[in-house]
Amino acid sequence: MKLTRFQTYIMAWLLYVAFIFSMYSQLQITVMLFSIPLTMLGGWLYLYRGALLTTLLSLAVHYGLFSIHSDQPALETLNPFGIASQLIFSSCTALLKTIQVKYHKLNDSLEEIVVERTKDLDQLTAYLIDAQQLENRELNDRLIEKPFEELKAMLATSQLLKQKLHAEDHPRAIVAENISMIIRDCIKQLCTIDDYSISQIPATGKMTEVISLLRKQISQVSIVDIRYQENPNWETIPENMVPDLCKIMFEAVANALHHAAPKYIFIRLENNELQTSFIIENDGKPLDPDYKEGMGLPLMRYKAGRIGAELSITSTRSNLTRMTCSLPSKS
Repeated sequence: MKLTRFQTYIMAWLLYVAFIFSMYSQLQITVMLFSIPLTMLGGWLYLYRGALLTTLLSLAVHYGLFSIHSDQPALETLNPFGIASQLIFSSCTALLKTIQVKYHKLNDSLEEIVVERTKDLDQLTAYLIDAQQLENRELNDRLIEKPFEELKAMLATSQLLKQKLHAEDHPRAIVAENISMIIRDCIKQLCTIDDYSISQIPATGKMTEVISLLRKQISQVSIVDIRYQENPNWETIPENMVPDLCKIMFEAVANALHHAAPKYIFIRLENNELQTSFIIENDGKPLDPDYKEGMGLPLMRYKAGRIGAELSITSTRSNLTRMTCSLPSKS
């Protein structure tokens, strides 16, 4: 960079000297005007010292020129208007260059700050997502806790009944034993469901497959009816959007189960020429106008923003709470 700058400076000097010595006889004193661009170049390349040095060197060259073509070379060389013009224009150029250098330094510093803040934001987002997944896990535990306790109580009762019937040599003792085995199987199945809960459903593959798995899991731990509208456009959703859409769906379903106590949750698509809308509705408690957002909704909006979608939550005329994720058009 320094070598290129020096080479440019020397080349400009050679051209200038060759020009003024060859063209002075035709242009006379007018050739001195070309010293202004030269000193401006010196100011641009080497700032104020370049402007001053180029001006002084030009005076020496002009003196040599006037020694050939004038009887008063010193008087012709020390032209106050020409010297002042050189210094003013070159100093202004050096000032602009200084401002540009400071601007680039500030811009680089700003970019470094932006990169650092972006890393911090990504770390915070990852932390919030982990925290939200933990919250979902706690929700799953709450959903399973009540049936688990009831099954354990039923198992204890069936064990007592079985012992009593065996002690009395009752013919129904085998039935009581079968009931105990069924309850044990239910507890075992509930533990399996807990290990493979809603927050752990893989958010990959096709949307229809994930929705089917979600419905199956919810049906095993809750009486809430998860309805699903078949639509050929499910298959057209780009694969890169599926993971974030699935996470948005899990969050919306978990929120509905946690806060709204619905009888059903309806998952569907709506299409038009401009966009595809991914919609989740529930008939539970309406959205409170004074509701203060926790982490769930901002994270859902963040995930929607990553795929270029817009997310909104509204109440319909039929008192349904509707979450709409508007996907961008393919065009």
